[in-house]
Amino acid sequence: MVLRSGFIAVLLLLCPALILAQNATSDDIFTISVASPKAPKDLQVRYFLADGSGPDWYTTEVEGRGNNLVVKTTINEKPAKSFKAIVYAPGCQFATITADDLNASNRAAEFQCKELPTTQFRGRVALPNGKPDLKVEVLYVCEWARNVFSLPNISVSPIALTKAKVEADGSFTIDLPDFTQDPLWSLTKDGVLMFTLADPVSGQRWAMKLPGDTARISSLRVDTSYPSEVEFSVQP
Repeated sequence: MVLRSGFIAVLLLLCPALILAQNATSDDIFTISVASPKAPKDLQVRYFLADGSGPDWYTTEVEGRGNNLVVKTTINEKPAKSFKAIVYAPGCQFATITADDLNASNRAAEFQCKELPTTQFRGRVALPNGKPDLKVEVLYVCEWARNVFSLPNISVSPIALTKAKVEADGSFTIDLPDFTQDPLWSLTKDGVLMFTLADPVSGQRWAMKLPGDTARISSLRVDTSYPSEVEFSVQP
């Protein structure tokens, strides 16, 4: 099994690669053990399986077992030949795992958090109908994932980062991981933050948009710095 923290070997020197675990597992699962202080519930996983006979199979389904996350390595009830994943836990660098030949792999790895510094993000949003007690939800779109998976046209579901309370004047402050310090981002500088306004009581959500943005939901590119305050508008 080959473990790496990106799409080229040099990343082994840069990123927190998932460390090989010593115990073997059964033939149709891959086990990710989670080192303290993180727990399996903290992790988000995006992965692809391939059997060599058709399109790769993308999924996010994992199962918690004690201190482990377990991934079923089957495609339509048939064993996959390869497995690639990116793994995230709050406040940590992303890690990647690659098993090009599952038959030759011990089907086990360990996630250890390598913490990122934080950066403060300040924003302001026009509150819909003066609604109180709203929250901003922040997602991270890993556009660099296509390089990790060697699939240039893929779309990987966003990673949930954090939530923050919106003040009565529409302002909010969020401490975000400084993803510019993550080697996986720095190779291509290809990551995007998405913001959504949510009513925790009703469940209603509004897309948050930057001025002049014609997209349904604004995408703010990860950068080394941001304006002192980012203005957003909203739409249902």
